[in-house]
Amino acid sequence: MEGVLNETLGPSIFLLVLDILLEYPNQWMNLREIARRVGKNPGSVSPVMPTLLERSLVTDCKIGKVSVAYKLNTENEKAQALMSLRNALKKVI
Repeated sequence: MEGVLNETLGPSIFLLVLDILLEYPNQWMNLREIARRVGKNPGSVSPVMPTLLERSLVTDCKIGKVSVAYKLNTENEKAQALMSLRNALKKVI
């Protein structure tokens, strides 16, 4: 399955990335790991991350000089609502 949100609302790399972060809300992942999990190259995934950060759906943490890790911002009300939506859609898909 490509992702609950992507299957319902997609196709969209944005939704694939959001879906993987919603699936593992407490797990820090770097760009390569996110790209690997959604089956896309990092170059396709990287433009999505600033939008997710701007909307406060994702938190980032700099690791080393250039590497950044991301995880879902579980304190954000919109992210919480998206988790609920994703879980509800999983039950009917």
